[in-house]
Amino acid sequence: MKWKTKWIIAIVLMVSVVGLSKLEERQLVNIPITQYVTTGKDFVVMKKWVSSWMADDEVITVSGDSVFNPFETYESFQPYQDGAIISYTQPMSITSQGSGLVVFTGYTRQSGKTVTVQYDNGDEVTYGFVGSFSTLPYTAVKLGDEIAMMDEEAVYIRVKRNGIPLEPTVLATYMSDGQQ
Repeated sequence: MKWKTKWIIAIVLMVSVVGLSKLEERQLVNIPITQYVTTGKDFVVMKKWVSSWMADDEVITVSGDSVFNPFETYESFQPYQDGAIISYTQPMSITSQGSGLVVFTGYTRQSGKTVTVQYDNGDEVTYGFVGSFSTLPYTAVKLGDEIAMMDEEAVYIRVKRNGIPLEPTVLATYMSDGQQ
């Protein structure tokens, strides 16, 4: 595809999104465009659309020991900003709790080195104060994939469900239920 064609497609797409969001503001259209664009749902929708083109991998049922969830065994739990700082006895690997898409890796003032994953179930989980990243932005992850490594013995966790952060008091239950 020529560069002119790519630019024309990009401009048409941008004008479409901006135009639809303005129509949504005036309540002339019922499509939640701003919700898709601001919460990362656009990436999940695109991922599911592309996945629908590919054949599903064959699933083989196996039995084994139950998986230990290290996030269940924290030492202390301190509410912080829209999430919580959770401390552990030793640094550990931060793994994906389901299928999803890494939507951010970088540095923020609030949580230092940070990685955010938009899971297919709609939850957006942010892990902050990590030591090193194991994935790049816009990388698809599945259950058990390593996302980052803790450097310290504490990590910041924020969970957004439907674009709204869960209360820090609910995070402990969320983590112990394995619903990450």
